[in-house]
Amino acid sequence: MLLRCKKCNNTYDVSGKQPGETFKSQCGDILVVPLRGEHAPALVAEYAERYAKDSGVKLEKNAESWYAKFGSAQVTITVLPGEEIRISSPFLNLPKKGTQLALRRVLELNLASTGGARFALDGGQLFVVWSRALEGLDYEEFVDGLRCVSRTGDDFDDVLRKEWGMAAAEQAQDTEEYVLPAELLEEEKT
Repeated sequence: MLLRCKKCNNTYDVSGKQPGETFKSQCGDILVVPLRGEHAPALVAEYAERYAKDSGVKLEKNAESWYAKFGSAQVTITVLPGEEIRISSPFLNLPKKGTQLALRRVLELNLASTGGARFALDGGQLFVVWSRALEGLDYEEFVDGLRCVSRTGDDFDDVLRKEWGMAAAEQAQDTEEYVLPAELLEEEKT
């Protein structure tokens, strides 16, 4: 396993070191070998608790997930099977008309405006998502993921709601009626 120093950008092979072990990089910065394997959920728990303490944001825990409110964004932090972390927020419901154009706009935003987060679709609901493997995850990257998801959700919910008439994610909506994309193309022409 390789670990990169964020200060000097040097990379170190830490495969022979124990998780939690510390050492100095060439620039003098202290690096910590990340936890992995069965320790991965404990690592995320440690980061979530540290973030709550540092920021004052209230995080609620349920099984392997944590929940927090950031502005208008309801964010979930989840440890997934296969040692992956996902930070996500239900965002908006697709509009009933103009669905293809709205999805096109969201895909354009994915490229230019979401930082490390991205928009994703589940049924008729859009999410803001940040995910990565847990191996090598450090606290600063964890915080960056939280900020990307919450900032993207908070920045674009009002904009897209006005542009496309999308409903807020917390507003109940039947998502089963959304059929993508060919069937909608004909519908939207009328």
